[in-house]
Amino acid sequence: MPSDPSAPSTPATPAPSTPATPTPPAPAPDAAADDGAVEDDHWTSEAAEKFWTSERMAVATPDSPRPEAPADWKPAARRSAAAAAKDGHYFGGVPTVGTFFHYVRNPATDALEGRFCSASVIDSPQGNVILTAAHCSGGSKGMFVPRYDGAATNPAPYGRFPVQKWIRDSRWYKVGDNPTRDAYSDLDYAFARVGPNSSNHSVQKAVGAALKLGQVNGDYSRTVTVVGYPGSHNPKNRPIICPDVTTRQLPGYRQMRMECGGFYGGTSGSPWITGLNTTTGSGTVIGNLGGYYGGGLENNSDRISFAVTYDKRALEIYAAAKNNTEPQNFPRGYSMYPTGGGLWTNAKKMASGDYNGDGKTDMIVVWVDGEVTLYAGDGKGGFSGEKRITKSDTWKNAKVIAGGDFTGNDSSDLVVVWVDGEVTLYTGDGTGGFAKETQLQKPNDTWRNAIQVTAGRYSDNKWTDDLMVRWVDGELSLYTDVDGRGLLHEHKLKDPNDTWKHATILTAGNFTGGSNWDVIVRWSDGELSLYRDAGPSGVGTEVRMLSSNQLWTHASVMTAGAYTQGEPNDLLVRWSDGETTLYTDTTTTLGRDHMLVPPKAG
Repeated sequence: MPSDPSAPSTPATPAPSTPATPTPPAPAPDAAADDGAVEDDHWTSEAAEKFWTSERMAVATPDSPRPEAPADWKPAARRSAAAAAKDGHYFGGVPTVGTFFHYVRNPATDALEGRFCSASVIDSPQGNVILTAAHCSGGSKGMFVPRYDGAATNPAPYGRFPVQKWIRDSRWYKVGDNPTRDAYSDLDYAFARVGPNSSNHSVQKAVGAALKLGQVNGDYSRTVTVVGYPGSHNPKNRPIICPDVTTRQLPGYRQMRMECGGFYGGTSGSPWITGLNTTTGSGTVIGNLGGYYGGGLENNSDRISFAVTYDKRALEIYAAAKNNTEPQNFPRGYSMYPTGGGLWTNAKKMASGDYNGDGKTDMIVVWVDGEVTLYAGDGKGGFSGEKRITKSDTWKNAKVIAGGDFTGNDSSDLVVVWVDGEVTLYTGDGTGGFAKETQLQKPNDTWRNAIQVTAGRYSDNKWTDDLMVRWVDGELSLYTDVDGRGLLHEHKLKDPNDTWKHATILTAGNFTGGSNWDVIVRWSDGELSLYRDAGPSGVGTEVRMLSSNQLWTHASVMTAGAYTQGEPNDLLVRWSDGETTLYTDTTTTLGRDHMLVPPKAG
């Protein structure tokens, strides 16, 4: 079940120039080599000291989509004691946490610029491993400075440690220049092997301690201390600490969420530590600031931060870093939400059917900007890819849609009722598109009052060619054997009535195994009903699936089909916060829920 969502915010329209859910770029064959490049033999601690002067470190900018602090921002130590929200405060730092500097190319200017993130020392046999966010990795002239303090006479008390090699999961990627917001954001961690300082000491030996790498093991409610380095409004580039802050899970991700002010750009990679000894720097890191959108919300709030946690795959990457080996690479799969669950608040209408001819149920989505997208079902309760069918301002006027086989050719078609009352049949071409458009009704006042339409098998033949319509006055009609000739056979199932005015969403499916299909109704008060064996003689026998409740008032769009093998059918729900859930093998009770798209982060 989804978390109880709040009322939806105004949705952003998907970018006109891209598909509704952009396909993640495939990793280049040498992606790991590019991002994990070993510096040449001349990049030593001496070279790092010569290049990274105190002045150059001071003018480096945060390597993060997160914001700079406003000029009037004050840390907790200087805020009113009445302030209720938790804020970080500047302090002298800990030996095991510092700043990672590197040079990267600015895509806007094509110029090389000094950037920085936060990083930490992680226990290793050779004492030479650090941890940061994957979106901080790469670049050139990489260097780690533990306990960096721009206010001190010596800002690098333990020396400078040159980065020799990056190790991370090659499936992590960016969308444009921004970190991803899909499931691959869970991989926003990177380890680096660093060379010794000018005294020929490893970083772990130099600072005298290291953090252990720990796991949350499914328990995201923790108390942690977070240490990092905010950007240029930070007085003299000092570290900030948020002690004993409680965390919870970011729904849909293997990530933690905290609320603590002051974690602006530059804090990416900050370790989230349990049992921190602020004198020695020892403790256990169970996450690093990063993940969804680089570790924060799109509105760049400094108060809300996210951290990736470490599963079995993270331990494999860590082992490769410790042992100086290459981790096994895996192909990146398809993602429905590279830009996050918030995008799916724009999914206006949905319909199910086999549109590409592979025998698996697919989903058609009409978006608020007029794009129509086909999501190819994988037969396992998920989707294997997407295809833009069309995009035009015309489709912004699609009021309701219904998928079925209206032409008897075993390929799914689509019926659309437009806001002006026109009704159109789009004949599927069996390859994921439409072969023909047929007008079933010209624009008219009657069909302008059609509020909900769903298609199923409600008559004697085997085709899903029957349309059930709920009208504005509560009347319920069934049109059987719909085809290109029009809507010829109408059966009144309910006279106009006040009760059915509250039938907010209807969706059809074979949920109970009867000779006819069933219809699920979501009512305005959140009640969920199933009507068994609907047909020309009546809507069927009602079974209450859920009593009135607040949660299901946020079910915004529903469709159903055989998204998994066999029967009964599966119910797919898009919620007001963008979360999209599949209830597999739904009968007179909801089936097992599977989150396909996480809710909009917040």
